[in-house]
Amino acid sequence: MSTSHNSFTFEFSSEWLPPFQLGEPSLASCKLGPKFPNWIRNQRHIGHLDISNSQISDTIPIWFSNLSSVIHCLNLSSNKIRAALVSSLRNRISGTIPPCFGNLSSMINKGTEVTEHPYFSENSTSYRNLGYNNFSGRIPMSMGHLISLQTLILRNNKLNGELPTSLRNYSSLGFVDFGLNKLSGNVPSWIGEGLTQLYALILKSNRFQGNMPNEICHLANLHFLDVSINRISGTIPPCLGNLSSMINKGTEVTEHPYFSKNSTSYMFTDTVLARWKGQEFEYVYQIGYPSTLQYLSLRDSDFNGCVPIPKFIGSLNNLRYLDLSSSCFTGVIPHEFENLSKLQYLNISFNIFNCPIPKHIGSLNSLRFLDLSNSGFTGVIPHELGNLSELQYLDLANNGQTDGGNFGWLFNLSSLTYLDLSTINVAPSSIWVSFIQRIPSISVMRLSQCNLLAPSSTLGNFSSSISTLHLQQNYLNSSIFDWLPQLSSSLEVLDLHDNVLKGRIPESFGHMTSLTYLNLGHNLLNGPIPNTFGLMTALSYLDLNANQLNGAIPNTFALMKALTYLDLSANHLNGEIPDSICNLSSLKVVHFSFNNLTGSLPDFTLLPSLEELLVNFNQLDGFLPTVFKHHSNLKVLDLSNNYLRGSLPDFTGSSSLESLYLDNNEFSGSLPDFTGCSSLQVLYLGKNQFTEWETQSTGLLSSLVDLDLSMNSIHSTISEAHLSNLSSLNQISDTIPFWFWNISRSLSLLNLSYNEIRGKFSYIHVRIREIDLSSNYFDGPLPPIPEDCVEIHLSKNNFSGTLLSLRVVENLPLSYLDISHNQLFGVLPDYWMHFQGLGFLNLGYNNFSGRIPTSIGHLVSLQTLILRHNALYGELPVSLRNCRSLGFVDFGFNRLSGKVPSWIGEDLMRLYALILSSNRFYGSLPNEICHLSNLHFLDLSINKISGKVPPCFGNFTSMINNGYEVSEHIYSSEANSYSYFDDALARLKGQEFESGRNFAYLKMIDLSINELNGEFPLSITRLLGLKGLNLSGNRFHGEVPSEIGRLKVLESLDLSMNKFSGKIPTSMDGLSFLAFLDLSDNNFSGRIPSGAQFRYTFDNFTYEGNVGLCGKPVTNKCPEDDPADHVLPSSGPHEVDGDDNEYERWLYISVVLGFSTSFWSFIGTLILNRRWRHAYFLLLDSFKERVHVVMAVHVARLRRKA
Repeated sequence: MSTSHNSFTFEFSSEWLPPFQLGEPSLASCKLGPKFPNWIRNQRHIGHLDISNSQISDTIPIWFSNLSSVIHCLNLSSNKIRAALVSSLRNRISGTIPPCFGNLSSMINKGTEVTEHPYFSENSTSYRNLGYNNFSGRIPMSMGHLISLQTLILRNNKLNGELPTSLRNYSSLGFVDFGLNKLSGNVPSWIGEGLTQLYALILKSNRFQGNMPNEICHLANLHFLDVSINRISGTIPPCLGNLSSMINKGTEVTEHPYFSKNSTSYMFTDTVLARWKGQEFEYVYQIGYPSTLQYLSLRDSDFNGCVPIPKFIGSLNNLRYLDLSSSCFTGVIPHEFENLSKLQYLNISFNIFNCPIPKHIGSLNSLRFLDLSNSGFTGVIPHELGNLSELQYLDLANNGQTDGGNFGWLFNLSSLTYLDLSTINVAPSSIWVSFIQRIPSISVMRLSQCNLLAPSSTLGNFSSSISTLHLQQNYLNSSIFDWLPQLSSSLEVLDLHDNVLKGRIPESFGHMTSLTYLNLGHNLLNGPIPNTFGLMTALSYLDLNANQLNGAIPNTFALMKALTYLDLSANHLNGEIPDSICNLSSLKVVHFSFNNLTGSLPDFTLLPSLEELLVNFNQLDGFLPTVFKHHSNLKVLDLSNNYLRGSLPDFTGSSSLESLYLDNNEFSGSLPDFTGCSSLQVLYLGKNQFTEWETQSTGLLSSLVDLDLSMNSIHSTISEAHLSNLSSLNQISDTIPFWFWNISRSLSLLNLSYNEIRGKFSYIHVRIREIDLSSNYFDGPLPPIPEDCVEIHLSKNNFSGTLLSLRVVENLPLSYLDISHNQLFGVLPDYWMHFQGLGFLNLGYNNFSGRIPTSIGHLVSLQTLILRHNALYGELPVSLRNCRSLGFVDFGFNRLSGKVPSWIGEDLMRLYALILSSNRFYGSLPNEICHLSNLHFLDLSINKISGKVPPCFGNFTSMINNGYEVSEHIYSSEANSYSYFDDALARLKGQEFESGRNFAYLKMIDLSINELNGEFPLSITRLLGLKGLNLSGNRFHGEVPSEIGRLKVLESLDLSMNKFSGKIPTSMDGLSFLAFLDLSDNNFSGRIPSGAQFRYTFDNFTYEGNVGLCGKPVTNKCPEDDPADHVLPSSGPHEVDGDDNEYERWLYISVVLGFSTSFWSFIGTLILNRRWRHAYFLLLDSFKERVHVVMAVHVARLRRKA
């Protein structure tokens, strides 16, 4: 009886029993449910039962197990059957647990395991499919009793453990699929020894490990092997070339007849999920045909490191499908691959070959899919690829060292539909247009970062079926707009972002009605957005950000009903946001940030799908409507940096809201109720005018990890309910109550920095990954480091005591520690071996004494080390040479001594900043320091270093190349990643200052106040990117070479307090950026250069102490000057105006008025503007140290003169 795949509805009473017996009832896709059909219980001759997809939502009744003697094939798939697999071997039920048995809801719960089951019996079961369920636990040993089994599928469950050895009893097993589970252990050798009939073995996406056993090669019938996405290591067994069914044509397995012990027999076709031609799909009825099933996938394999591709794969000459992607293969592509003449699919992407693309790939004439992307290929792309006339898919992208050569061979690929040459230099640069013209089958073309130029505007007419065109990050100009309309009938995706498109966007875009994706962002487009954009009714993605567009947002946008993503940010758009935008009911993402939009917000309640709205940095005003509390899908709302005012509405209905930025507006009143925002993680309300925090609802936000309430006027009492999950409370002037540390475990970041919080604490009782308590008034000993913490900022407080209070434990995950600017003292403990993940360490500006401990050399991940301004002494420990990741080192202002170690240049090759100033180092500079090619900041000032400057100083590569700056540093460790701007105290242009973020552009050498001698180091003149040079306070002599004029970007030069002689080089006239020059206290002579740079920039103090200099601005006259040049004209009595007294009176009045206005403007600003006041007092705070350094320099000068 067969009524399958219809829409019959069977309605029987629960007690009805049919008066007939069925042999093979097939009732698939009929409506039998919701109850399990009771009438089946009296059927004694059923051999094949298919009631799949029959809307059954019930448990399997107990009587069903009594049918064990008759059912041989059972399909209950695609229902909602609920059952647990019982543990019994006494029953004799056989048949199939179908592929969609995963709908059994009671098996979804944790703990439901596949155990001994009544269906696993010792009868003639041939086919078993338990795949695509949620079974967990181990595969039961009883499964090995199914000795007649030919197909076993347990795919896509949660099974774990090793394969039971009882499975080796399956001598008839031909098809095994255990993929997508959590099975582990080694691939058993008994698979090759006992399962000799296997023709398909699928173990992909598990946790198998170890080597592939050689016994696998005994599977002579094997023609489908998939062990991808495991942890299999070692080398591939060379005997895999013995898999004869992959060698010899004619060994196919097709439809399989399964026979039982009674008269019932049936046919079944094996099915595999194969990745073929770049897609995952099922092969049915074709598993045995060589055109599709000669399949080998080693994708995402782990061979215990990178290994070459085994040559034996080239002997599998019947292969149709070969996937070796993402497996860390290296070396070259074996020449034996040319034997794979039947290969249709070849994917060797995401490997590390570092070799040319082999020419013999061009001999694989059957190839239809070829992916060589992201594999490190080098050299010229071989033109032999043009022989692949059947090729439909070609991806050569992201092989950085590959030269495109001449791409004329592309025209031979007449069947090509997909082409990706991204990051390859395409030459000639306009050939891509010809390719679109001459290969009408091309559908997808990706040519990003290919150095493309715009096509000729004289292109003839042509037609194309291209639907996707990615040309981003090239050098295309607006002439490309002249021929785009010829593609309007087929083009669906167009990406031109990051080019040099200028001028207005043409109205002709409105005719490209097939477009669904358009990205013109990051160009130089100007003018208004065309109204014709409204005609692109199929458009779902529009990105015009980072241009120079102006005018209003067109009302015609309301016609683009399919739009889901709209980005107009970073332009010059003005006017109000049109209400018509709110008619686009499909919109999910709206970015209008960084424009000049005005007016109030429209009614966004009409956008029910809205997930992200960014309108920050505009000029919006008015009140915030209550509409947002009704947005159940909204995740990110950023209205910061506008002029919105009034009180905030509550957000009780915003259950999906994750980030809310309303800072830097003019909101006032009480903070609203956020109780309904159960997903809220980031809440920024700073820089407003809030005065009250009446509700405690914020404490109920269990997901909140970052809160900013800074720069308000809140006077409320903060309770535990407020702070149970908060990470940033600013403008607080109080102690931290004890209960504060009992905050929620979901908190990952705590930021209380830049407040006036005081007090002490002995322990941080929370498990927080990032803690920032810097710039407060905490005192007492340092708290112990929480075990899970990876980043700690405790700088600029009043902590005291020794570092022993940290009480560290072994293997801390800490990667960032800053305890600088405190009052800590004592010897540095020798326990740094417990901080091996540390990437940033700042102990500066304390009172630590003693030697630097040798254990600091265990910090092998360290990138920044600052010990500045302490009382440390002794030599630098040799163990520091182990810190090979160091980039920034500041040991300034200590009492360190000894010679500058040579190992700094030998081992710390990544150093870009080395600061040893104000110590007691002596001896000559080692030549090895010149190995620091990344160095761009060297400060060895105020030491006792002697000898000559090594001539190899010109090897500092980063100082040679202008623009080779070190900017923001991203420090990464296994536990955390974070960014940090290096900061150095530099003496530049005659002043000491902290460089802050400007350190990125600071390239300088400071060797001042030492005992260096010899002539001016000529090698320094090769450092063309140098911006600051200080050689003052040494014993240099001789003339300054004219080559100093090469330093065109030099801004500060100090050669004072030496013994330089001769003339000042006239080449220095060309140093147009030079803003500070000090040549005082030398023996220079002759005329001071008279160029504009010297005439208008530097005064007499620049040259004092050089008695031999003459000419302006010094008073000494040069002998060759005409005396008349120095006679000042006298003023006779008739030249005096009688109104002199009146002029002087108004002059005094102006001075007084100007001073009064300036003074009260400044003082008034400090009183009224909190941010200015804060910055001003920070400036005063740093004044003390600057005065100290300046005084040290002047004292050294006086001593030198004495």
